[in-house]
Amino acid sequence: MSLTSLLDRITNRQQQRRQSRWADYRTLVAEICDGKEPDADTIAGVLADNDKTLDELRSDAQLLARRRKLRAEMDAIEPLEREAKKVDKQLAEAEQAFEAMTAKHEEQTTPLYIRRNEINGIRKRANQARQDLRNTCEDREIVADYEAITEQLNAAEHNRATLSEEIGRRENWKRQDEEKAEATAFDHERKRYTNQAKEHARVLADLHAKLEPADVEVACLQERLSQLEEQMLEP
Repeated sequence: MSLTSLLDRITNRQQQRRQSRWADYRTLVAEICDGKEPDADTIAGVLADNDKTLDELRSDAQLLARRRKLRAEMDAIEPLEREAKKVDKQLAEAEQAFEAMTAKHEEQTTPLYIRRNEINGIRKRANQARQDLRNTCEDREIVADYEAITEQLNAAEHNRATLSEEIGRRENWKRQDEEKAEATAFDHERKRYTNQAKEHARVLADLHAKLEPADVEVACLQERLSQLEEQMLEP
């Protein structure tokens, strides 16, 4: 055997041993990363063969765990690519449908908005014209009647509102006393709450009796005021 061949064989053998030692170390790192517990002699031997320390082993195990996690995250997208294309297509179709619907909506509503603005303008001018006609009425008798009826109507509406508010308060007090009478365990309290509820009921009857003619008075005054206004609006 020539010297060259011998050196080649030695070189190959050394390379194979280095590769084997490195493979053993990688296996050890993987086992620790997997939560396995190799025996101490195996760990010591592999570390010695590869000139590694325990700190380096711990660091390499942590690095392997991190790389495994990164690979899992990288591989997670591959089976979802087909779904992603389907989702993108559905989104594009939905956007097209929305754009078409929006265009149709604008086409239908734009003239309506324009017309509504026109009507609002006409209404504003009509209200101003009504006010100007009332203010420029030359029939002093009608104007005096209108002002008098307006004052009476304001008073009647105030009276009706006062009655309605008092009815609301009395109904609330009556309900509270009835609930207290039902809830109490003492006879004297039940009697007191019951009497109070009866008094509220009596007052409510009087208030309702006054409210009906108050409603009639307001309605009559409103009708009279409307008639006077129609006369004031004549040119």
